[in-house]
Amino acid sequence: MKVHKTPLLSALVLALTLSACATYEDKPAATPSKAKPNVTTEEGGMVSGTGDAAIVVNLVTVSVTVKSVDLATRMVTLIGADGKPFVLKVDEEVRNLPQVRPGDLVKIEFYEGVAAQINPPGTPASSPTVTAEMLRMAPGQRPGAAVGKVITKTVVIDSIDTATNVVTFHEATLPQQHPLKVTVKRPQFQAMLKTLKVGDQVSISYFEALAVSVQPVAK
Repeated sequence: MKVHKTPLLSALVLALTLSACATYEDKPAATPSKAKPNVTTEEGGMVSGTGDAAIVVNLVTVSVTVKSVDLATRMVTLIGADGKPFVLKVDEEVRNLPQVRPGDLVKIEFYEGVAAQINPPGTPASSPTVTAEMLRMAPGQRPGAAVGKVITKTVVIDSIDTATNVVTFHEATLPQQHPLKVTVKRPQFQAMLKTLKVGDQVSISYFEALAVSVQPVAK
């Protein structure tokens, strides 16, 4: 499955996540919320063909409809699935507000996931890193923006129990006397455990992104 819903979010994902894990398979159908019919959730993941990388992703999408746009004050009135209006003031940083029309659909997507990849032997240990990105649509296009962040740590595997899916590890830049024990529950990462060896270095990344896009009303 491809974990992106708009070109903007796709570009952000490609900028932030491991290139080997940018595409996913076995995507389930989106599940609408019974309490909030304008909210859907999706979950997916995959393991690389060699078993040295895995990723899982969750995506929540909220859809609302534009009722009116006041360009002078930059106030936009939106209608949720319950039919009730609410008003937002659009920041000056948001481009292309004049492109928005009553009836347009505004989609808000929150996307988060975890990726893990076994590093090649001899890879130097690295300290934790934080990468952030922000993207905006080009002038003249419909409004849209996305922000995202990736936090990556490198860990060293101390022990593996594939029978119970329990793995013990410590951060690569910290002493081994501070291990963490984790029970691996996601099947994608359980499959990856079969290729792990004690002493392997694994890069683990947590990533999240928020994207807002405007789609024209169907004619």
